[in-house]
Amino acid sequence: MRLHTLFIGHPIKILEQVDSTNSYALNLLRDNLQAEGSIIWAKEQLAGRGQRGAKWSSEALANLTFSIILRPQFLPVAEQFQLTKAIALGIAGFVSHILENNADIKIKWPNDIYVKNCKIAGILIENVLEQSTIKYSVIGIGLNVNQTVFDPSIPNPASLKTLTGKDFNTEDCLLQLCSFIEKQYLDLRAAKYPQIDEAYYNLLYSRGIERNFALSGESFTGEIEAVNQWGHLIIRKKLVNNSYEAIQVADSKQLVFL
Repeated sequence: MRLHTLFIGHPIKILEQVDSTNSYALNLLRDNLQAEGSIIWAKEQLAGRGQRGAKWSSEALANLTFSIILRPQFLPVAEQFQLTKAIALGIAGFVSHILENNADIKIKWPNDIYVKNCKIAGILIENVLEQSTIKYSVIGIGLNVNQTVFDPSIPNPASLKTLTGKDFNTEDCLLQLCSFIEKQYLDLRAAKYPQIDEAYYNLLYSRGIERNFALSGESFTGEIEAVNQWGHLIIRKKLVNNSYEAIQVADSKQLVFL
């Protein structure tokens, strides 16, 4: 049954195979006007891209690999990380719904979705700016649905099936996910920043827990404190005299959770 959404998922373009749904969507936008909410959904993605140049690996036909075209021209460029928060919250809400709120669902900075300590979804947002506004955004989403065997190089994967033992209809999952994302996007459009901030911080992976990190090869102990306006992670680094120093991390590829 098709769920009702105002615009996200209208229309859905289905591709049997593509290198990257984000690349495909960006090419469409360069060539002609695409309606906000249009989705490019690939049954098989050959060269999926993740954050900071990472590769997103996904079994053909088993998962969701798709991109959403949005036009958040209402969002100031300085607040563009709010879009990241909203999309991550939409996916986390969907996963929580599927797992019937029985799982420990977190957002690992900046926007990976974790269940307990296992990654179930990733996001790649590519914004195209025009002066002081966001002309359009392409939101790439990879969600593990029915895959149970993963590349050994992936350290901690999970899927809806590995977590529940059930098979899922990927089209139904996509339509439900659209409704969760649209709700968060409408909150963003209404400038409900405090509400979005609170929800994101409440789900922030390892927030307030003392643990070990490595930053650019240097190991240290600290606590995740917050994420600032520009999307930089704020960590309270523990010093040798047991005092703390606040540090900012801008590039997630430089930080390792030990």
